[in-house]
Amino acid sequence: MQEEEEVLRNRDASDTRFGSSLELRVAKADAKNRTVIYEYEVTEDEVYRGYLDSGWLSTVVDNATDPLIRLVVNNNNTVTTSLTVSTLEPALVGCRLEIICRLVQFEGRLVQAVVTFRDAVRKGVVYATGVHTAVYRESVAKL
Repeated sequence: MQEEEEVLRNRDASDTRFGSSLELRVAKADAKNRTVIYEYEVTEDEVYRGYLDSGWLSTVVDNATDPLIRLVVNNNNTVTTSLTVSTLEPALVGCRLEIICRLVQFEGRLVQAVVTFRDAVRKGVVYATGVHTAVYRESVAKL
């Protein structure tokens, strides 16, 4: 379990993927409960019409849940089948987020993680949520 937590804690979520550079800081990694909490301060680039931008949210959900999915699936043979985000509350530039990622399902070929974007100070304020569903197989080409 200690080794798995180190993997989660040291996973660099700031990797550039698909043209997006994320600067998420791991605040807590809990391999036993399959949870990673990131911290992030919202910039003007992430806010659109007063809410967290859905494109940015989607990128974060995809990249921030990746370490959890790889924790239970020891290969790179996963394919995202569904990725959804929902904006719930207006967000201001400069607010500090806690991005809570939890693996909630791992059955058969299905892996699912949920993400909650909440205010780091006002814990009851949830700005957005996301769900990342993936399938895996020994060889993705056979799917």
